[in-house]
Amino acid sequence: MHETSIAMGFLESLSQLLEREKAKKVVKVRVRIGKLSGIVVDSFVFAFDALKGQFKGLEETELVVEESPIRYRCNSCGHEFTVETVFFPECPKCGAVDLKLLSGEELQVIDAEIEV
Repeated sequence: MHETSIAMGFLESLSQLLEREKAKKVVKVRVRIGKLSGIVVDSFVFAFDALKGQFKGLEETELVVEESPIRYRCNSCGHEFTVETVFFPECPKCGAVDLKLLSGEELQVIDAEIEV
């Protein structure tokens, strides 16, 4: 379960943020995880919650996850669209398969609320 190592690295980064900002604790952190990122959201949340007690100032941190949809732009007609499946998408407007991925692979911090 690689979500555990991702959560551990994420918690270590939050711990460094506390040191750098000379803050007491992280109250809440929001992250965006794309459906193509390879991360199982429930496993990531479970690992985060299980491990956060090992870090001073993160014991009560609330994790909020926003899932990012799989979104493409058709290089033929310019139409932007969202899909649920990752298998061989095609443009619903013109049927082309020459697509540019716009979102879905993200793993990013949106913001963090800290207490100083």
